[in-house]
Amino acid sequence: MRSGSPRWSKAAVLGVVGVAVAFIGCKKPDGPKLQSTGSVRKKVEAEKSAPRLPVLGKRLVEGNPSELRTSADGRFVTVLINAETPQIPGAPPTLKLGDLWAANAQTGQATRVAHGVVNSPGGWLFSADGRWLVVAAGTDPTQQTGSILVKDTSDLSAEPERVAATASYFVLSDDGAQLAYVQQGVLHVGPLPKGPFRQVAGEVATASFAPDAKYLYFRRKFDAAGGLFQVSLTQDRAQPKRIVDYVGDYTVLKSGKHVVAQARERPAGVQFQLYAVDVASLAARKLTDDAARFRVSRDGKYVAWRALTSKNIQADIGELWLAELPNGTPTKLGDQVKDFEFSSESGWLIYRERFEELLLGGRDAKPEERRTEKVGDLYLLQLPDGQPKLLQRRSPNFLFSPDGKSLAYTGRIELPEVTRRLFVRQLGQGESRAVKDWLYEYQFRPGTDELLFRADCMREGRSCDLLSIAVSAPKETLPTKLSEGTFGAKFSQDGKRAALAFAHLTDQSFDLAIKDLVSGTQRTVDQFVEWPAVFLGEKGEQLAYLVKEKQRPGLYVAPTGP
Repeated sequence: MRSGSPRWSKAAVLGVVGVAVAFIGCKKPDGPKLQSTGSVRKKVEAEKSAPRLPVLGKRLVEGNPSELRTSADGRFVTVLINAETPQIPGAPPTLKLGDLWAANAQTGQATRVAHGVVNSPGGWLFSADGRWLVVAAGTDPTQQTGSILVKDTSDLSAEPERVAATASYFVLSDDGAQLAYVQQGVLHVGPLPKGPFRQVAGEVATASFAPDAKYLYFRRKFDAAGGLFQVSLTQDRAQPKRIVDYVGDYTVLKSGKHVVAQARERPAGVQFQLYAVDVASLAARKLTDDAARFRVSRDGKYVAWRALTSKNIQADIGELWLAELPNGTPTKLGDQVKDFEFSSESGWLIYRERFEELLLGGRDAKPEERRTEKVGDLYLLQLPDGQPKLLQRRSPNFLFSPDGKSLAYTGRIELPEVTRRLFVRQLGQGESRAVKDWLYEYQFRPGTDELLFRADCMREGRSCDLLSIAVSAPKETLPTKLSEGTFGAKFSQDGKRAALAFAHLTDQSFDLAIKDLVSGTQRTVDQFVEWPAVFLGEKGEQLAYLVKEKQRPGLYVAPTGP
């Protein structure tokens, strides 16, 4: 699927796009992990006086670093150096402009690519194969424009190609062969790295390639009717074809056969209609007159949407409907639904409804502990014909495994005392089972059905035991402790290594370690570093991380093997 949401929008430039994390909360301060003041003081003194360990990483770029990103294949890594918040009204402190550097992790070669690059999504993009790095340089945050440069990563020493002077948006095709950008409202498209780029249409806001790159879809600006158009990229001088006006969002299915589009009936309309569009004929079938939010399953067979009702005046709660694409009859699943998600294998749909806002810590929480959390009733549905099954009342969150075969979720348990309980479930095989009470985030280890989570925490969740359990393990199996005192964990793509962060007592930096999850060995890579770190290579052969210590700031890369 491809979404029509802009990669470089006003919201992206002036705000922060976050990643959803399965966050639960920690046990109340009177729990078994409470430390005495004397114990903490001793640890602080020990940390201050401890000798520094050898640094295993090599610095590739020097300077105050931020925004660590990598190409999909893990060969190349980028970082902003000496980035600062622009002095413009309303700019949040998280918005940064700086020098973008790129490095080849295998050879160690590094170069400055551009000046004045913004850290918002779309400030720079790698092609899918990592060959091209496309950057918006000299960004003007007030106008949301920058010069589009194309860097050939196979030769970092070569100067980048300058494609456009003042572009407001750009996107790459999935095969990494083509680039589309909007300059002064005019959409251009052409082959990387330097075209030629032909003009497609004016008054354009955003664009998106079809997965096979045979078509380019674009959305016009709202004051130009906000229409969604399709243009063929296989025909010379093909004219754009209108699909529907006043579009809010759209998704191009991976199959390339259909587009699902959300659109208003009139400019001032509040409700969005939802259409399933045949790519070949552009015939549009209206699925509903009211779709405040929609999701398409990854195989493109199903679409689910949330509709507002007179009973639900909140914009983020409504009726949940499900239909098979392109011509299935819609079925209503819930009345007061907030969030919903398809599994990666598209065999399951999960959703939560009937939300409540409750105090963290329960009825006996002290005033200073009275934060709130939103919980809802969690339902699971097997596609295509299963009936919704209630899994858990008052569930704070849920998570499908990457292969779509397992599910983890939490429940708020009120009696005999308030707690948050972690459950796991093999989809289509038996019932859920409880794993642990009181925990922080949880995640599945790539390539396995193993769930890793942090629990038994101290210091407001900055120091937790890292535990694991296989979803397929016998019911009586207890979690295995992998490490103590962890703040966070990241996994290599093959799931065989984990990067672990250990929070300091005396500052906001971390010690960084590599744990081999097959042999169980663990070693410290560096100290006083930033988090998170990222693995490089298909098997996580290297680890990239940032250091902001005054004596040695920069981007570092360390080997992860023995």
